[in-house]
Amino acid sequence: MKITGAFLVLGLLIALLAPKEYSTSATLMPESQSAQSGASGLLQQYGGMLGISGASLSGGQEGSIPPQLYPNIVQSLPYQVELMNTEVYFAEYDTTVTVHDFFSEIYSPSILGYARQFTIGLPGQISEVFKSEEDVNPLPKKVDRDSVLKLSKEQMETVKILRERLSISVDQETGILTLTSEFPDPRAAAEIGRFGINLLKENVKEYRTQKARQNLEFVEEQVEEARKRFEEAQQRLAEFRDSNLNLATAKAQSREQELQSRYDLTFNLYNSLSQREEQAKLDLQEETPVLSVLQPVSVPLEDNTSGLLILIVFGMLGGGISLGWVFIDSWWNSLQIQFK
Repeated sequence: MKITGAFLVLGLLIALLAPKEYSTSATLMPESQSAQSGASGLLQQYGGMLGISGASLSGGQEGSIPPQLYPNIVQSLPYQVELMNTEVYFAEYDTTVTVHDFFSEIYSPSILGYARQFTIGLPGQISEVFKSEEDVNPLPKKVDRDSVLKLSKEQMETVKILRERLSISVDQETGILTLTSEFPDPRAAAEIGRFGINLLKENVKEYRTQKARQNLEFVEEQVEEARKRFEEAQQRLAEFRDSNLNLATAKAQSREQELQSRYDLTFNLYNSLSQREEQAKLDLQEETPVLSVLQPVSVPLEDNTSGLLILIVFGMLGGGISLGWVFIDSWWNSLQIQFK
């Protein structure tokens, strides 16, 4: 009874002192690698009327990202840095701050966490006192993946926390993704989960459409230059005709033919590049991945900690240990009587 009672008291203390955690999840379905978007079908059906070929889109889905790589994207450092720089409203604390500021300045661990923080983590606490403010780097809102990231120890601690609290799993058979968000505030858990989904969509879109976007930007620059040359040639031809209403001399006629030829050349080039621009836009649309949300995140109503379950578990654990103690003590006493 003493051992069981002690375990029940310990379970009650843990149930009362343990911090509340709320979790929510969302189900996502990535696009099928063999699927063909409407842009490809539209281009193949009407591309000939516009002078655009649909052959360039026939293999657009070959470079799609397999679902097994989505967890790597979520765990990547650029993803985590952008996530921790997101401003979220924490209803339990009635404040709107970034995720990094919440865990580094506002969030307080439980009494058990404080005990661990000032025992095992005491050397780290002492080093934080002597850390200069110059070591703290501002977090970028948008991370350039070609750049070199330099994070402080405090920022890396937040990254570790986020990697544990926001995760994504993949069903190997169906490819369905499940994103789980767990935080000390129910509304913040849902908001961070929603932002995590949007950030995942942006990352996947950026990975898949990088080449198509670069091609579109290059074509747009060429179209703009061709448009300027075409308008310049058009203006020169119009000015020449206005100043030479009666082309009486062969020199004037030759000059008009020269301007007309330059006009036709610039017009054909401008028209060809405009068609190429439309094709590049359709290429970009074809390469844009679709990540459908089957089940969105929702604000959890109850926390993950069940006080009754903790009491039952500790009661059963204490009862098992006490029974074992009784049997061992009885066996030991019987052995002592036999050898006397």
